[in-house]
Amino acid sequence: MFKLFAELNAKLWWRSLQGVEIAAMIFYSVFIMLIVGQFLGVILLLLFADVTMAQQIYPWITPDIQLFANFVFVNGLWLSQIFFTKINRLRLNENRKLLAFGMPVGKLTNYLNIAGFFHPLNLMFQFFWLIYLGNMAQSSLQLIVVVLFILANYGVINSLKWRFRLFSSERFSQVGAVIVTLVLFFILLSMYIDYTPYFVSPQSAAEAFLGWLYYSPGYLIYYIGAELTGLTEQIVLLSVFVVLLFFINKDLAANTKAALLTPVQSTSATQKKSQLSGFIKWLGHEGGKYFYAVWNHKYSKIQLLITYVFVIPYIIILGDGTYVIGVFLTLIPVIFLMVMLTNMFGFENRELLLSLQLPVQTEYLVKQRITAALLVCLSGSSIVLIMVPVFIASLPVMIQVHLGIIFISLVFMHYILKSSINNYKKIEEVSVMSVSNPVLPASITFTSVFIVTILGIFTFIIFEPYIWYHIAALIAANVLLLISLLKKLKTISEPFKQKVIPRLWNEL
Repeated sequence: MFKLFAELNAKLWWRSLQGVEIAAMIFYSVFIMLIVGQFLGVILLLLFADVTMAQQIYPWITPDIQLFANFVFVNGLWLSQIFFTKINRLRLNENRKLLAFGMPVGKLTNYLNIAGFFHPLNLMFQFFWLIYLGNMAQSSLQLIVVVLFILANYGVINSLKWRFRLFSSERFSQVGAVIVTLVLFFILLSMYIDYTPYFVSPQSAAEAFLGWLYYSPGYLIYYIGAELTGLTEQIVLLSVFVVLLFFINKDLAANTKAALLTPVQSTSATQKKSQLSGFIKWLGHEGGKYFYAVWNHKYSKIQLLITYVFVIPYIIILGDGTYVIGVFLTLIPVIFLMVMLTNMFGFENRELLLSLQLPVQTEYLVKQRITAALLVCLSGSSIVLIMVPVFIASLPVMIQVHLGIIFISLVFMHYILKSSINNYKKIEEVSVMSVSNPVLPASITFTSVFIVTILGIFTFIIFEPYIWYHIAALIAANVLLLISLLKKLKTISEPFKQKVIPRLWNEL
């Protein structure tokens, strides 16, 4: 049975890999290594070196600064683990098929939980904790306590994220309102607090925040590795972690078993009418149905929320140059295009198959979906027309920025139309709370940022003597891209028939 489980998930993993996505992951990894490498020596000294030795190289390092650096590191790593821990039990819809082969649900549950623990992203955090805390342990018993803490920490985070996902799926509007309020509060706070003295003088930062960090979760974690030297304390904590692991294991098994035995929710279920009914009707039968499916999925709402909660405040805070303003404003239509076009046929795939069996031409069905997606993008991105005059006073510069945004959006649209065919993923398999299994592949996110930042150099950099030549060139480029896009839209139904329809039938 284990062989069958391993073969199935290995095939699913292999099929999910794409060349561009792998290249994007490698690029991000190299970029992070280069950035961290510039400060690696200082980080190692702050975290692990003796203060006296560290002061010989960097005289500004004091015991308070070193303790402050450790607290910041531990809290940052723990919060990152909460956010990035993968809670998906692999692909439940696919692994559920193993029950039909006679695999006991208890055994499949254990396989899924063990495989989740050894997921590369989760394992990376366990490795970091083991290196960091294990290096500070002073005895074998303390090292055992550290290992049990790492296991219990993963289990608690997994269990809490699983419950939060269930809670947020039923109360998405309330959770979204709280998140928006917190984000806006911290944005406003960052605008009125001057952090410059703390960067200039680490000692000032340590004196100001060290007292507060003693009440953070990071202090408890640091205490287990650095200061848990008493035998009695070690035995008590070891007993607590053993009991905690027993109950956590039972909880994870119960959650996974319940998920395996819960049928997939039908996408054809009756939904309540909303205020969007008039807009949906205007989009047409097929286009409106597609928009309704996208709009009701919580992942789409989160992505569109990011557009206004993060992008627009960043423009207000950092908008001190034409290039920065243009790049951030271009992200608004690009995010809308990603949400509406990246995984167009993963939404309501069963309903799509039913529509294909009706006397409706395939060309009409596909084009109406794309048309609806583009209309939604235009509606959502209309704020760009308002914000450009707010930040830019010169009329020629304003025209150039508008044309530049249209140019980059058209370039990205050519790329994203291909993605709508190739990046098909059934939407039921996607977890809202899991950043490691998103609707939008890493390749799309990487490419979008690459296109916006690189093309922004050629569109948003202003050369006053040649600005009207620049505008004329952008107009010509936009016209050519628009003509090419219209031609591509006329033939978009052909790759849909060749690639999407067979996958729709095979993955039922």
